[in-house]
Amino acid sequence: MPEKLTTPTSLITQYVKHLKCLYFRLQQRGMMMKRAIIVSVLEQIEKNLEERIDIEKLVVITGYSRRSLQDFFKEKCGVSIGKYIRQRKLSRSATLLKLTSQSVTDIAFRMGFDSVQSYSREFKKTFGVNPNNYRKADFWDLRNLRPPYWLDCDEHYQFEICQLTSKEIFGFQTSHQIATNDLPKKASPIKWKIIHETLRTWGENVYCLSSFKPDNTKDQVIAVSSFFGMEHNSVDGGKIPMSRVIKCGKYAKFHFVGHKEQYQQFSNTIYMCILPKLNLIRREGEDIEYFHLASVQKQQNNESIVDLYYYIPVL
Repeated sequence: MPEKLTTPTSLITQYVKHLKCLYFRLQQRGMMMKRAIIVSVLEQIEKNLEERIDIEKLVVITGYSRRSLQDFFKEKCGVSIGKYIRQRKLSRSATLLKLTSQSVTDIAFRMGFDSVQSYSREFKKTFGVNPNNYRKADFWDLRNLRPPYWLDCDEHYQFEICQLTSKEIFGFQTSHQIATNDLPKKASPIKWKIIHETLRTWGENVYCLSSFKPDNTKDQVIAVSSFFGMEHNSVDGGKIPMSRVIKCGKYAKFHFVGHKEQYQQFSNTIYMCILPKLNLIRREGEDIEYFHLASVQKQQNNESIVDLYYYIPVL
């Protein structure tokens, strides 16, 4: 049988196909490099948020020109590097105002502003009120906060607005302090352990009521109090002496199922990404988590999980 000859046309077709494939691979590699560069820049910004962040230092770290770096950054984050830094600084300062007793003056200088006046001016441009009024408000409007880069703001959770009635629960309380040097914090791994141990010990669904408030003795820490409880007032025939009341009112209700690492970021995602998107404003009150007993028997990829409803008091 005669050997099939390769025509010039077919050679050209193959060559063009090869070039297209090569171009696509180079394009993908370029996108991956850009992404790695931007993540590196975001990490540096987050690590040095309470310092004077020099854009020239970021240029040296990445090896790209100032112009190229600005273009890459704006393409990924939607704003210039300078504006992003300002948004993150103001967002952290807003959290410090609501959750610590640190003075406005100390917060202004801590976040690298030249004066209280310049800080107050920038704060009002972003949040619509001055720092003092933001702190005094008996609600928390989380709109205009810029989340840290490591939060997944494209995450979606089952959501509804509901009204809760008052309910007494019985259990025990834990308290601890959170340092404010790298807010927002991920949920404590100790809490994860307490949740699973309590579910197994009680053999019932478990509530957790949590509050985050300024500490009265230290101005740079947050006082965290959690009450773990159930609807019955006895365990193994013994009465539980401590009780708390779940307050009635309007709540945003979210459903979550996931493993430890996902849970540690869950509340931050709700507060910094989901509530602002939904235009919901947090009112005073405790966060309520309702953990399902059945989740202690479940696993995802050989990892323990929790299945819970999360209630946040809203206006």
